[in-house]
Amino acid sequence: MELSDIQSRFGKVVLRRRLAAKLGQDEFAEKAKIHRTTLSALERGKHLPNLALIHKLATAFGVAMSVLVAEAEDEETPLDEPPALPKGRPRKDQQTARKPKKTKAR
Repeated sequence: MELSDIQSRFGKVVLRRRLAAKLGQDEFAEKAKIHRTTLSALERGKHLPNLALIHKLATAFGVAMSVLVAEAEDEETPLDEPPALPKGRPRKDQQTARKPKKTKAR
């Protein structure tokens, strides 16, 4: 297996687990204590993680580092892909209610 294949497969493992946990990139990046752009590059197969990053990811997922690496090395693709999260911010009518701004009386 080529290094680029492992890199891509590891990113897919992270993406699959994050979506299964129903977490957005911002939420998971905060939980893993990494920058969102690092997570994005990793999930797209553009970033080769070092041991420290794998440790942070494994801790955030609540698994051993070896579990993530073993999943990346596994040649079989899982049959059940988790559903994708909606992209972008929620529409204004779906956001939590905010207090109306106070206007100054004239």
